[in-house]
Amino acid sequence: MFKKLDFGQFTATVKTLLGLPAFQKDAEGHETLTAEQVATLKQFGFDERWIAGFKAHLESPEDEKPSADTSKKQMAVMAATMGSLTSQLAEKSEELAQLQQEALERETELTALRKTNAEVEALKKKINILSALPEQDPAQGAGAAVPSDGWNIDDDKQLGGMKGEMFSLDRAYNKRARAALYAAQGKEYIVASADPVDFEMLKEDLGAFYRRPWQERVQSFLVKLPSITAIFPTESGHQDLDTLVNIFLGEFSQADSSDKSDFDKVTKGEFKMQDETLRMYGVMFVYIFPSLKAIEKSWIGYLNREGSNPVKLSFIEFLLVKVAEKLHNEREMRFINGVRKNPKPNEPGRAMEAADGLYEYIRKRVDGHIDFTPDGGTTGKTIYQIKPFELGEITPGNIGRVVEKGTSMIPSHIRDTGNLVLYMPSHLVAWYRKYLELHYGANKDYEGVYSKSEKTAMYVHEYPGVKIQPVPNADNHHRLFWTLDGNIQTFCHIEGEMLKFNMEQVDWRLKVWSNWKESIQAIAVGRKFLSKADVTGTDQMIWCNEYDRPSGFFLEEKHGENPSVALHSSVVIPEGDEVFQITDILGAEPGQQVSIKNGGTNENGVKILKSDKFSLIKSDWLPNRNDVITLMKVADDKFIEISRESGVTADALSIPADTTEIDLTGGTEFVVGKNAQATAVTALKNAEPGVVYTIYGNGDNDANATTIAKGGKFLLSKDITLCAGAFLKVVVDADGNIHEVSRG
Repeated sequence: MFKKLDFGQFTATVKTLLGLPAFQKDAEGHETLTAEQVATLKQFGFDERWIAGFKAHLESPEDEKPSADTSKKQMAVMAATMGSLTSQLAEKSEELAQLQQEALERETELTALRKTNAEVEALKKKINILSALPEQDPAQGAGAAVPSDGWNIDDDKQLGGMKGEMFSLDRAYNKRARAALYAAQGKEYIVASADPVDFEMLKEDLGAFYRRPWQERVQSFLVKLPSITAIFPTESGHQDLDTLVNIFLGEFSQADSSDKSDFDKVTKGEFKMQDETLRMYGVMFVYIFPSLKAIEKSWIGYLNREGSNPVKLSFIEFLLVKVAEKLHNEREMRFINGVRKNPKPNEPGRAMEAADGLYEYIRKRVDGHIDFTPDGGTTGKTIYQIKPFELGEITPGNIGRVVEKGTSMIPSHIRDTGNLVLYMPSHLVAWYRKYLELHYGANKDYEGVYSKSEKTAMYVHEYPGVKIQPVPNADNHHRLFWTLDGNIQTFCHIEGEMLKFNMEQVDWRLKVWSNWKESIQAIAVGRKFLSKADVTGTDQMIWCNEYDRPSGFFLEEKHGENPSVALHSSVVIPEGDEVFQITDILGAEPGQQVSIKNGGTNENGVKILKSDKFSLIKSDWLPNRNDVITLMKVADDKFIEISRESGVTADALSIPADTTEIDLTGGTEFVVGKNAQATAVTALKNAEPGVVYTIYGNGDNDANATTIAKGGKFLLSKDITLCAGAFLKVVVDADGNIHEVSRG
């Protein structure tokens, strides 16, 4: 039958399948096929008789042009080959899907799963090659050029330049299809090996493409945070209370006196062992998916594969992917901001209370923590390991001097190693960059937070051997700390344990949970002291400034409990179901100023009554939202009042006391000072026409309160006294006249 078939029609096709520009020639100069090429054609489904006929054609090509009937036979053969491969793909795809389901129950079938998956990918590769081949026009004759018809194999965004999300090259199966097409042209394109998840995505893409428009898919706007492990690598295999042993060496060398000294009398040196205890915190995720029957009528079709079953595993699987992203984000934030609080049985906890983060870890080494290392001297006692530098409050105007001073205070034999790193909260890096631009102009050696090249890093301006590493997610911190590169790491017990979800169906509900351990800490901190006053900084491997959170930042405490200032002197209490009366402030030291902000209204926030430990305050504090009271603990365990601040004026710019000409530069809201004498405002300077300015009162309603009288440029409805609680809104016209907008 093959003698009547025009094999010349297949010449271009076979070359493409084999990735050949031309066939090899034998000793007599005839084109022929190698044994390897024959084997490849057999893999594509061509039998030996067809291959023999094609080889005969190559050795003795026919000159006559093919008939239309011959071309139809050719296309029939190609269609049969495609049909056979497609049928095999369908069978193997069905087998793969079954194996994937069974593999969840029997891990022993993973080998069969991988084998079948490889067969599916091989079949898809063959079909992709055949599908990409254009049909030949019989009228063109054998060996005619293949038309381009707009196909662009070199498009690095879409497969062949085809439009649509399912043809995007961020899909693994599209990358492998592109690799197959390149291979057919004798080119190499590196792609990852096949994975069952890729096939699941292919099935989802195809189903969504044909059954549901892409814009109707369930959308999530959750942005996955970059992993902190890029800065602090993870080390697995650790349990709670593992001991990390460090060695510090004393001085060994000395002048040579061997000709005059006894060996035993001049021996010198010391090996000091200092252990660190690794605290691994147990964390968990627990959730119950209720019956989803109620929302079945509004179900998105491609996610409802369970019919009328109230447990919609397809949708639950989708949601768990989003949960995994959220768990990742919470852990990233916890690695930086976490403060461990022991859980209460049968009471859900907060994500940031599941484990200590980096800054809490350092704070405890400065302010003291319970040591669990079995070294015989400090076990179970409060120890101190870091003596902070007294650098003062960091501002945009002094950050460069603070960085230079702090770096200069680190011992030179550490600072000049080239391995010292300054870890700086990312928002302070912006301050540092502006400081350098202001003081040094265009600085080509400084690249800012995001360098275009990984080889280009940031360094301390005065000490180019000290690298600056921005710490993400640390906007509520002002702590700078220096240590050797690699000293701080993240730790886990089993890698990926957080996302190993356990599931249990109970009636129409599905319980899902996972448990894992995590930690972030240093391998070496320094010598341990039983008194904070005794800390000398000797053998210290972490250095930092003296404070963490700025005074203007308020750390959130829990509503319904007396607040604690052990972690920060300024706390805010969120709103609850009712007003909570504060009867004590935990963790306050005598002489320490503490600030309490009311995060709710006067109906669901907090209050302090003038009684018991607060009997020395001026009067009951019944705040509105964002009102702040500043107190100080005195020797008899009571609190005196320092000041009260209205939430309305909390963000207003302060006007110095006794000011008669108010400068409105730089803001629109201002609060007058507490005057020492009677003060009448006579002018508003630098006001922009058309801008509404608000001036808040302050102090008691007495003779010293700031006043503004009607008359002259002040076109007011009447005089006003700006005592606490009063305000005046004004606007200035082009002629400088000051018009009243409102007052209160």
